[in-house]
Amino acid sequence: MAANPISGLIPRGSLGLKLLLVCLLVLVMGVPLLIVGGLVSERQNRAIAVTHEIGSAAGGPQTVGGPMLLVPYQRDVESTDDQGRTQRRTERGSYVIFPETGTADTTLAVSDRRLGIYRAAIYEANTEFDASFTPAEAVDGLDESYRLDWSGARIVMFVSDSRAIRNVAELRFPDGSTATLEPISDLSLAAPAQDYARPGIFSSPQAPLPTNLQAFAAPARFGATPQDFTVETRLELTGAQRFSIAAFAQDTTTTIRGDRRDVRAEGFFQNNEIVVSGAEREGATQTAPDGGFAASWRVPYVARGIEKAADLASFNLGQAAGRDMAVSFVASDDIYTGVARAVRYGIMFIGIVFLSTLIFEAVSGRKAHPAQYILVGLAQCVFYLLLLSLTEIIGFATAFIIAAAATVALLGYYAGTSFQSAQVGVRALIGLGALYLAMYVLMTLEDFALLAGSVVAFAVIAATMIATRRIDWYGRGVPTATANSE
Repeated sequence: MAANPISGLIPRGSLGLKLLLVCLLVLVMGVPLLIVGGLVSERQNRAIAVTHEIGSAAGGPQTVGGPMLLVPYQRDVESTDDQGRTQRRTERGSYVIFPETGTADTTLAVSDRRLGIYRAAIYEANTEFDASFTPAEAVDGLDESYRLDWSGARIVMFVSDSRAIRNVAELRFPDGSTATLEPISDLSLAAPAQDYARPGIFSSPQAPLPTNLQAFAAPARFGATPQDFTVETRLELTGAQRFSIAAFAQDTTTTIRGDRRDVRAEGFFQNNEIVVSGAEREGATQTAPDGGFAASWRVPYVARGIEKAADLASFNLGQAAGRDMAVSFVASDDIYTGVARAVRYGIMFIGIVFLSTLIFEAVSGRKAHPAQYILVGLAQCVFYLLLLSLTEIIGFATAFIIAAAATVALLGYYAGTSFQSAQVGVRALIGLGALYLAMYVLMTLEDFALLAGSVVAFAVIAATMIATRRIDWYGRGVPTATANSE
């Protein structure tokens, strides 16, 4: 019978053939990893939906706009039709005047509200507003066609969801008088028409603006001529996950404090200073509450990018709401980030374990069956299921420790009993422990995860090449194709 030419190239029992088989098994292990990855995505979407459901009952993410002055106007406009006839009409609208300076000081009391295994950060926000107006200066140079009705001026504020307001919001004036803020429905917060015009200025909106703001107002209480004045108010409301203050004044200063540390600064404007309890920086101008945080912003007029006053026929208050200063808290779905990253690198770590086993076979002369490789790979895939299920309940760090310890102990025991050597089991235990420690470090690096993963992969390949540089991949003592042909 003629000899098989392939067996001449790769003799039976050769490590080269075993390496090809191991590489194939690594690729096969990608199938259960894909299933686990899909499960992670499904659970993450479920967490987002449930978190939104929990937060909606408390008001959801809140954006608050401080006191602004709203002045009604009439304006005569002339236009010429196609036949050359001049027509005159009277337009009515409102002009918004922003405070010259404004401050907002917020204290957040944050707690977790749960629904099953999911949770959302619910807060009670107590905000003190102080605004200083110079209306005459703000409208200086306004087109003469505008006839402002100062006696009908109102002070307006807005929030994302007014249902969450918990107090009777009142304006306090310097003379001791007060005015109660009431809901208004005659103020359009929707984006203006695609093409609109101001006197001497023609432009179009670049993008749709938010329309989910709810406004409330109170009389400004001055006569037919504008007067400089200051006003204060206090607003108490609830919300979830995110809280933001719009840059409501030409020059806005905002401070937000809270009793949580799992917080990050967000918003349109860069945070000037954020201090977390226990991590205060030298030279910081403020101190965080015990176990909490403090964040501050200063937005000057030029940085705000909005004029002192604007016609609401061509300006959307939602644009001011988009220029905000915000803090947000770690959401339930954030815990899945580490698990998803671990699954993405799963095929690499399974390959490392398989490659380490193959090197041990080459060095020791002992053999592992392909079925044993498959069992080891499946055990590593189950590690990600354990990590996912435990993370939803106890958090990523603790879940990783428990899942990794169980997996390393199982694989170490299996290696020792399979090769009938306690020494092999101990070495496997130590090696796998170092591997999973490297995996944890890799998962927590976030921005540098790709770099760290690349370094680990290169180091493993380099170590493998060095350790196997003297190995006869055709099989020790097995004749080569030339010898067989003689």
